[in-house]
Amino acid sequence: MIKQFVTDFFEATSSVMQDSGGVLEVRLTDEQQKVFNQPVLRLVFDPHEVSEDTELVCHGSYVLNAIHQFLQDRGVKTVSRLKDKYKTTPEEIQKSIQIENGTITQVRLKKIKTVDLIFNFKASFLSDEKSEEIYRIGIDRHGAIFQADAYYRDEQMKDDMTTLTQLSVVDVSRKAVESHFRDCLKAASEQARSQAKSIQNDILKRLHRNVARIKGYYSAQIEELHRNQPSYEEKRLNIEREYRHKLSEEIANHRLRIVLKLINMQIVERSETDVHVRFRRHGSLSERPHQMIFDTYTGELDYGLCPACQASMETLVVTSDLQVACQHCSYTCSHCGKLSGNRERSHTCHACRAQLCPECVILCRDCKKPACGSHADLCAIGNEWVCSKCMRSCNVCGKILCSEHAFLCAKSGRPVCYEHRVICKNCRKVFSTNVIKKTGQGAKCPSCKTVW
Repeated sequence: MIKQFVTDFFEATSSVMQDSGGVLEVRLTDEQQKVFNQPVLRLVFDPHEVSEDTELVCHGSYVLNAIHQFLQDRGVKTVSRLKDKYKTTPEEIQKSIQIENGTITQVRLKKIKTVDLIFNFKASFLSDEKSEEIYRIGIDRHGAIFQADAYYRDEQMKDDMTTLTQLSVVDVSRKAVESHFRDCLKAASEQARSQAKSIQNDILKRLHRNVARIKGYYSAQIEELHRNQPSYEEKRLNIEREYRHKLSEEIANHRLRIVLKLINMQIVERSETDVHVRFRRHGSLSERPHQMIFDTYTGELDYGLCPACQASMETLVVTSDLQVACQHCSYTCSHCGKLSGNRERSHTCHACRAQLCPECVILCRDCKKPACGSHADLCAIGNEWVCSKCMRSCNVCGKILCSEHAFLCAKSGRPVCYEHRVICKNCRKVFSTNVIKKTGQGAKCPSCKTVW
């Protein structure tokens, strides 16, 4: 990342570069010679390749600081143009679109000029040690934030980028720049905080070592004191006071601080082709529009973001309600056969693992878990759904029961419904009519032998 940034800087300032054997040789312009005090720089980015005539470029190095100061003195905006490399036709687009459960019926193309704004941030992580990172955060005309190094990384792209003195076609208002800057600053801050977590772990390890060393030192001083000395208590208190002071200093010295500064902003003018298509689902005559983007530099077709997961789609999946979704989010309901586009709203039967849409899922009255129609039934008394794992069946009449309307026979332990239960008037236990034995005087309780 640092090498890419340094290379981009010297290229943007019209320096002549030659990369050979891991050494980047830069012939400086007259303006840059005043900054670096020499006509040629020989830069390396690996400590193992340092020699007497090379300069190591790393976090906090002289070269990075000089570049930072140069950019601050010169200004914070550069303008470039990325040339087109690919052209396409509606017929080629229609053939290349990957679509499932549907058909593309129409394709219209409209080439437009647009700009990407790239903000280069310098993140400084300050504690007992200092480290720095360069973040290149880009934002396109749709407001989508991306890592600039992920797109503007190809070495060949340098030959396809032209530095401009001003925007020639597309202008960017100050208000738009400020709004995009806030969005990219937020993204850079999140990236810095994420990186700070790993840095914080290393800081805490060093802090623990230093605290143990300080504690051992002052503990040894206290142990060397003689308790029978008249000034023992005063000396001990002074040592403990100094220990607490040193400890607070060490903790403050290891407290991580993040400083984020804007180095410069780059405006890249380039072309895109808006692809307007219409599609329909198999077996339907209804059509819906969808917009995609053809990148005239990479030749890639951007299908857009999945409405459900907001990830880039690689294939268009046409749902039953004539929406689009990615392959990860699309699923077919095992009950109604409807193809839906939001897997997060789907349910899985806990008995057979069948995928169910929100309209077809059954929630068990007892365990509240989802179930399909094959693994759930209605309670014969309460008329509520109960899954196959929770349902009970009366051992007399065979009615399906839920936990609320099923009773367990105290003798057989089997469920029984309300109509076929008997309650002893003496011990109040519930029995099935199947286990009650008739005597000459009447029914007899199997538990307490009471006759009623």
